[in-house]
Amino acid sequence: MSTVCLIEDDRITRKLFVMLLERAGFAVHDFETGASALDWLSAHAADVVLSNIVLTQGMSGVDVLHQIRTAPQKPQTLVFALTSFVRRGERERYLEMGFDGCVAKPIDPQTFGEDFRTMIAAG
Repeated sequence: MSTVCLIEDDRITRKLFVMLLERAGFAVHDFETGASALDWLSAHAADVVLSNIVLTQGMSGVDVLHQIRTAPQKPQTLVFALTSFVRRGERERYLEMGFDGCVAKPIDPQTFGEDFRTMIAAG
């Protein structure tokens, strides 16, 4: 079972993603802020971090990515951007920043679990 660290500041959206990921067989640890997720990650392992790009409190998803990539114990952790802002070329821009993939909202709840599993395998 893969462990996902989910960072999403919208409570309802966070609950939806937790439900869908758990239904797909992932163990999920969810956080409202990047700082609280990074605190947890400093003592725990996650196979994948799924972070909203625009977070209302403190650091952004890009800040979270940079912290993970520079942490000596976590540089190989898969990090996926979660965003509503995916226009032409945006996915490529997130990959160039260092993300392993991009999940665009809105998602299809019926296929999200399997879609995410496929993204992880490709990442």
